[in-house]
Formats: sequence, C-alpha cells, structure tokens
Amino acid sequence: MSALHSLLPVLAMSFFLGGCWYSSSVSGSKDGTSQMRRIDQANASTTPQQAQALISGKTWRATGSLYGPAVHYSTPDGRDFAWFFEGRQVTAGEWKVETGPSGPSGAPVTKVCLRYPGETTHPISKAAGADWYCQPAGAVFERVGERVNGDPLGLASRSELPFVSRHKNLTISQLQALLPR
Repeated sequence: MSALHSLLPVLAMSFFLGGCWYSSSVSGSKDGTSQMRRIDQANASTTPQQAQALISGKTWRATGSLYGPAVHYSTPDGRDFAWFFEGRQVTAGEWKVETGPSGPSGAPVTKVCLRYPGETTHPISKAAGADWYCQPAGAVFERVGERVNGDPLGLASRSELPFVSRHKNLTISQLQALLPR
C-alpha cells in the first residue's frame, strides 16, 4: 500500500503538469506554440515605422485571417483598396498605423488599422464600416503571404474586377496574369 501512496503524488503531479506542458517547434509539435511565440515577439518588437514601411505603397496578400484571404493595395497617403476572397468588388477604405494597448497586459503595441467608411458593415470586423478595426502589427504581418511594390492589379483605379476572386492560393503575379490587358 505504501508503494501506491508514493505513486499517487507522482501521478497527480503529472496530471496537473500535463495541462502546462507544451512542445516546441524543435520537437516537431504542430500545436501552434512556436507560431504564437513568433507572433508575440513580432507584436512586441514591430515599430510604427516598420509597420508603415511594410504596407505603404504596397500590394499585399493576407492569407489566414478572421475574414479569409484578401489582397490589399495600401497607398502612401492612407487609402486602402481591398479585394476579398470570392468577391468581384474592390472595397475602398483607409489604413493607418497607431500605437496603443493590447492584450491582457495592456502593454503598448504597434497596430495596423483598417476602415471602410463607404460600407454599411466593415468587411473584416462586421462592425460599422466607418469604425477602425485595429490588430497588432506582428499578427497582421504573420498573415501577409506576399507583398509587392505598387499596384500591379490596378485596385486603386477599379471598383470591380472582371472575374470573381477565388485567389485563396494564387500569388499576386498569378492574379495579375488573369486580368485582361
């Protein structure tokens, strides 16, 4: 019986510590822990100047996000033109970079903000279209699959595209090749 009594604390400890255990990317775990660490690090270290440089005057493709894939052209003067997955319309809006509190700690982080005042409903947050929707810049850039200079898709000069976008896995160059010349 004493062997059982000495084994019980070990079993209890392993049960309670089991919830705290995680595997790193080194161990080959697919639990997302290393990605979350990378996002946390990027959120903590991205400066407003870096965030500005990463999207200003660029066409960028967001891959995994709450609202699905989208391609944005963000002008240097703060306008944003977005082509959302399975859409044909170009949604015109605005972008900005700001610093503010985020997360449970309330520590200041750089944020990328988007709003679409011409839309009744914000296409990302589902709040009012004129409301700013801000996310920590590190998390945004974790989901940017590609970024190119300029507006190769002509999003700023279009209100509609000639085909329904099903660009989930297409690169910006592949999308450009599908547009009529």
